Amino acid sequence: MKIGIDAGGTLTKMVVIDNDDNYSFSVRPTSEVNLLIEELNEMEDIDVYLTGGQSVFISENIRHESHLSIEFDATFVGLKKLMERAGVKLDKFVYLNVGTGTSFHQADHEKQVRVGGTGVGGGTLMGLSYLLTGIEMFEDIVEESKKGSRDTLDLKVKHIFKGGPSPLPGELTASNFAHVQHGHFETATNADKIASVIGLVAETVTSFGVTLANGFGTQDMVFLGSTLNNNDVMRDVIYSYGPMKGIKPYIIENGEFSGALGSVLVFTE
Repeated sequence: MKIGIDAGGTLTKMVVIDNDDNYSFSVRPTSEVNLLIEELNEMEDIDVYLTGGQSVFISENIRHESHLSIEFDATFVGLKKLMERAGVKLDKFVYLNVGTGTSFHQADHEKQVRVGGTGVGGGTLMGLSYLLTGIEMFEDIVEESKKGSRDTLDLKVKHIFKGGPSPLPGELTASNFAHVQHGHFETATNADKIASVIGLVAETVTSFGVTLANGFGTQDMVFLGSTLNNNDVMRDVIYSYGPMKGIKPYIIENGEFSGALGSVLVFTE
């Protein structure tokens, strides 16, 4: 049995691959790394593959032989496999790994190049949501967001032109949080606030990606990362905002496990 582990700054993603090449995915907080080490040390007949910021620490504290890989390389290899399984075939694309922050990559069949990153990502989503609403857990934040409306706090083109002729799509955001008016402090719901935070994060990282895609000569943009998990509001923003910018967005199922899966495949394929 092979176990691939991507031990990141916030979350540790794992994939277990059995002898029939079936995948089993799981995730836990990286704060539980010592418990994970104990569990691994109790297991028999496993091959351990590691990537991510905590990979060396885990490797030094388990009794099994382990194989370490560079995170960006592992993620690309794993992403290609997940895209293949999802039937997504792209010759040339950019991909955005939306974790605590966001990493930007240009890729083709053979290689990837990390071309930049931003501190805006899932950490931004959670931090701002907590400050605005007091809701702390990611699962609770994304669930609450489903009840909100971005029209309450975000200034959109339709608010400026008010039904008149417009040179831009009405749903395009003119300015995030710029529709805040007197009294909104009392009337805007937590769901509205979180929906607008998610919109800010989604549009910011997508805008960066659009610039990179245009420079790379492609319209195809792939999104992965734990920030997208069950995050319907963020997914909706990506699927609506991307085409407004001339982009074809793809969100890959289980994409957040690309690094964990790739840590195995780097050595076995």
